[in-house]
Amino acid sequence: MAGENLKVTISEDGLRAYISAPEGVAVLEQEAVREALQAAGVVWGIKEEVVASFAAGPRPEPLLVAEGEPPQPGVDERLEIFFEEEIPPGRAGEGEERVDFRETSTIVSVEPGTLLAVKHPPQPGQPGRSVTGEVLPPPPPVLLELQAGKGVELKEGGTRVVAAGSGRPWYRKAGNTYIFYVDPLLVHQGDVNIKSGNIRFKGDLKILGDVCEAMEVEATGAVEITGLVTRAAVVSGRKMHVHRGVIGSRLRAGTGFPGALKLSFMFRDIKSGLDLLRAALEQVKQRQGKSPARLDFGRVLMALMDTRFKHLRPLVKNTLREIAAVRAMVPEEVARCGRSLNCLVGLNPLTVKNFDQVVRDVEAAVALLQEAAENPADVVLPSAMNSTIQSSGSVFVTRRGCVNTTISAGRDVVIRGSFKGGEIFCDGSAEVEELGSALGAPPVVRVGASGVIRVKRAFPGSVVQVGQRRQVLAQATGSIKVVLNKEGELDIIPGKL
Repeated sequence: MAGENLKVTISEDGLRAYISAPEGVAVLEQEAVREALQAAGVVWGIKEEVVASFAAGPRPEPLLVAEGEPPQPGVDERLEIFFEEEIPPGRAGEGEERVDFRETSTIVSVEPGTLLAVKHPPQPGQPGRSVTGEVLPPPPPVLLELQAGKGVELKEGGTRVVAAGSGRPWYRKAGNTYIFYVDPLLVHQGDVNIKSGNIRFKGDLKILGDVCEAMEVEATGAVEITGLVTRAAVVSGRKMHVHRGVIGSRLRAGTGFPGALKLSFMFRDIKSGLDLLRAALEQVKQRQGKSPARLDFGRVLMALMDTRFKHLRPLVKNTLREIAAVRAMVPEEVARCGRSLNCLVGLNPLTVKNFDQVVRDVEAAVALLQEAAENPADVVLPSAMNSTIQSSGSVFVTRRGCVNTTISAGRDVVIRGSFKGGEIFCDGSAEVEELGSALGAPPVVRVGASGVIRVKRAFPGSVVQVGQRRQVLAQATGSIKVVLNKEGELDIIPGKL
């Protein structure tokens, strides 16, 4: 039988060809089958075993006689996101026997420079071929578009999403477009309590409520609390404002403390000396042609400090005394630096490793105190009772004063109302409306040598100190100003402030 009576059908996608014969056909030549396929345009993917089988036993039912190769899809662009918009509750306690139920906050925050997401490039697919020999292109990969919203920047050709500031990261998806944001301000609706968990946030924080007992709040930016702070701890990197008062709590704004400015200068002098000492050690190594490990490092270091760097050991001792005077108030970086510096004044010889650690700790302390000096953080609150307040800037108590409260400030302290019991330490000046009371422990106000103490009314027993000069007020006074005179003695000047 001739091939023109055979029926060849090609699927719509061109990937399959079927052949069938009329009823009553008993046998065919294989060449006739091939001619029928060729006449229909089928030239690729022909199954020779099917051709032979069909020629030997033709049938009216369509038989798959040729099959093309489908195109292989490529890999779509893929987005890898490195943050969760919320941390699932309980994540922090997984695998731990003890769970702190105050550490249940789900807030996510990032610092500047944090990598938020990466777009991975697409991979092209492989073309296919139809039974007619036509090349079938693969489907194009799905492409994603990244956009930078507020607080975000794109890098490396728009493939990397990086935080430009501190805050809470989030994104919005519209089709194949992802828009990333970093919000610098987190607004917490309600109280900070056992239900909300402690809040730790990289950015500014506003709490519309109270901070309750045993809770902790920490933010790298400014903190504003519209309610009370009761037996809690609040730490901010910048200004702190509490609207309704503080009871039995610890507040710290910035990294300042009394004497921070002086210590900053001392640490910088130590750093300069250590840099010169390190250069001198390098010269000794080059002259002797030995590595520091092969030198008697401790002996050489001590000899240099006893000859060319005689000033360094007394400077370190004075710095350690300054740290000891305010030990309870210094940040951990300063305390750690003090522990390291003990190596330079002790009897045990230093090693290369110990010396390198001293240099790193001094550099960290210098950077910390420099940042505190350049970015003072004030604390503003209406009143405080049985609390501790630390500020790298000034402290302003705006209405009802303080009771049994310790205040440390890198700049000034201003108290509207009475200051009963407790202590004030500041590098600037202090202004108090009413100092002391008829009952209870007498208060202490201490300012730097160039500072001024101004008091509108003072009770007997109150202590005022400017620099190293101190005096206990023997009797009640009206308005007074306390300063050091030209001879370095304490002057208490009555009258209008």
